[in-house]
Amino acid sequence: MNRYLSFILLSFIFGGPLEHSAFAAQQENTNWCIIGGGPAGIIMVSMLRDLGIPDSEIFWVDANQFNVGRLSSYPTVPGNVKTGYLVNFFKSLKTFKEVSAPALNKLLHSNEYDLSLECPLKVITDPLQEVTDHLLTKVNAIHGKVKSLDFVDDNWHVTINDTKITAHYAVLATGSHPRQLNYGISEIPFDLALDKDALASQVKPHDVVAVVGSAHSAILILKFLSEIRVGRIINLYTEPIKYTVDMGGWFLHQEEGLKGITARWAQEVLEKKLPSNLIRVINNAETRKRWLANCTKIIYACGFERNNLPIINGKKTDGSYDETTGTIGQRLFGFGIAFPEKVTDKAGNTEHRVGLLSFLSYAQRVVPEWITTKDFVESCYNFDSLFVIDML
Repeated sequence: MNRYLSFILLSFIFGGPLEHSAFAAQQENTNWCIIGGGPAGIIMVSMLRDLGIPDSEIFWVDANQFNVGRLSSYPTVPGNVKTGYLVNFFKSLKTFKEVSAPALNKLLHSNEYDLSLECPLKVITDPLQEVTDHLLTKVNAIHGKVKSLDFVDDNWHVTINDTKITAHYAVLATGSHPRQLNYGISEIPFDLALDKDALASQVKPHDVVAVVGSAHSAILILKFLSEIRVGRIINLYTEPIKYTVDMGGWFLHQEEGLKGITARWAQEVLEKKLPSNLIRVINNAETRKRWLANCTKIIYACGFERNNLPIINGKKTDGSYDETTGTIGQRLFGFGIAFPEKVTDKAGNTEHRVGLLSFLSYAQRVVPEWITTKDFVESCYNFDSLFVIDML
């Protein structure tokens, strides 16, 4: 029986959530252990299945109830990719095509969405949850926090709660969280700030709100604040605003540049008619001393940083990895926003690729290479079955 279904069944038998006891002292053997249930984990498990890895050889682990990770926390946030590209994304893997569920069917088969416009993240996360639910009926899965990974006897030994998994390959798709600073001002949590209604409940007309950052999230929060009754907005930034620009065959600032609603607002408002209560200043010690003295609230929208990693071979790791292949160690790989691919565009700009489309095209390139690192390749692994989609 599928491990996830066994877990649910045992929880009903014993009258409640089973937590660790169902797997006490269990030893599981598998070929692939995927750690993380967010978008990167979903893509990775689906990719392995598409390549012909049997379900019985995949063990999927998540500490957060397999709920699409942090992305599910932002249902109302406008996306920065056109809906049409999301349709291509969900049509790109055979595993995705196995799923027939309301949100995914609505995205793929209804005329409700304008494919040329961006959509709220809920339009992405709901189908991803449906894909997750499907995968949980196929592969082995367990909810729990990975404590350690140890490479012993040519295998990875993964300790999760009271379960030990022995796997030939391990993939860390462990995600990230908002970067934190400490400027000594009452903070509005980043997650709340990305919801306009929640943000409005956190500020008063007399508040002076500082926003730290100049990328997509920071500009979106500036837009929200400009539409809410608030005393003054101080934007502290270290980099000038960048836009993604179609250069004909390639994109300038494809990853770091503004797109969609934030790009349009920045071009039409920030650059042409700055709101009278909004001030933008370079973030350095001098400007912070001058402008933060009167601020009553602050929002840190200055990027994300990797979640804490499990102990690897008895030591804390600094997260070093090969930024072109995802390799961390022998048959240990990193994937997703915590371990993004580094690329250089035709203008010489280096960026890290993040987002569903970037993760998918990266996985389509590197996962077949990961598989061939084994001493042998099973004939059932089909490397020619993948449909590669454009980034934008």
